[in-house]
Amino acid sequence: MNVGKIHLRQHPQESEHSFSTLNAANHHRHPKYLPTTRKGTYYRATACGMTIVIVMLVSNWMAYYWIPPFILDDDGQRHLQLHHPQPWRGYQALVPTLQPNINTTQYHVRIIIRVHHEHKELVQGLVHNLRHQQQFFGSPTLSMDFALVPTELAGVPVTQEIARDFWSNPLDPFPHVYAVNLNESFFVAAKDRAASLKCTSKEAKEIARKHSKNAVRKVCQYDNHVYYQATDVAVQELLEGCNWCTHMLVTNDDNGYHPDFFRETLLTVPLPVKGDEPPKKKRFGNVPLKKQQQQGVLTTVKERRWDLVTTDFTTNGFYISAELKLGRLDLGGMLFSKEIVSKVGGFIAALPAKPRAIDAHNADWLFAEKAMIIGALAMVVKKLLFFHN
Repeated sequence: MNVGKIHLRQHPQESEHSFSTLNAANHHRHPKYLPTTRKGTYYRATACGMTIVIVMLVSNWMAYYWIPPFILDDDGQRHLQLHHPQPWRGYQALVPTLQPNINTTQYHVRIIIRVHHEHKELVQGLVHNLRHQQQFFGSPTLSMDFALVPTELAGVPVTQEIARDFWSNPLDPFPHVYAVNLNESFFVAAKDRAASLKCTSKEAKEIARKHSKNAVRKVCQYDNHVYYQATDVAVQELLEGCNWCTHMLVTNDDNGYHPDFFRETLLTVPLPVKGDEPPKKKRFGNVPLKKQQQQGVLTTVKERRWDLVTTDFTTNGFYISAELKLGRLDLGGMLFSKEIVSKVGGFIAALPAKPRAIDAHNADWLFAEKAMIIGALAMVVKKLLFFHN
């Protein structure tokens, strides 16, 4: 007998080359019956793990670049957006996130985020923070979508990349974020329109005397008029393309919000009531402020809701007790109804006939002021719910 050769006991009437004999021999020669060293087991496990990782990476890459993103319809079914090869560019592919229900009150907030090109991670964190409020309060009470506005040309590819990430993430797709589709020609024209607003040396000295050198930087060196021109593109897209929107919030990418921001400013805020005291005469510029715009004096039509709600906030770490006046409001802390936004028209429309740099800097207040002048019901929630950076 040869040493090492497998010896098989054969039935006397069975041929040496019968099927059962050959099968038994192959069975014993199969690799899984051969002894495996510890090193061999390690190599097999490593190869298997690497194969799984490679398959996952390739699948993720294909989903990210090749598979068209899907959207959620009112019934929660998933459908491919084949007619929008890049649906995150522009608002055309957005759909309502919730199905209207006549038995409940539904609010849909368009959140316009002004994006700096170096703040990609901040934008993602802000969207997740605000999405949590939607998920926490649940459908069909509150829903939201997001418009990402580049404030300069360098931010255009950044906003598109952020929006694409939310649409295309195979683990958590959120097809309710889009990048406002601005380009180089827009920013060239916007800067030309804003050129006449540059601070003169006299204006800069006056701002430094009344405020500070830091104020000179914010008023005279920032392209505030350009920023608000870009923001107005998103405002117009809200008014023209979002018939399911009820409110607008405009914020910067480095701002923060308390988890109860929308609960306190929208979901549980008491309805306006008729004031008991006659208003005092007050004028903003050359336009008298009507009775229903007076702070603390509220009038209402049945089932009418607030047009402007704001809260206490911090700015650079300092607590600000909000009031309906210049210096006591911040853009990111003001929630506007779509109805009043349509009446104001936009931030540039709220500027005076011959604006200066200081007006462009104060465009958020001028927008709120014009809203109140034309009839907005406004209130302040005396809670710290917004954090301006």
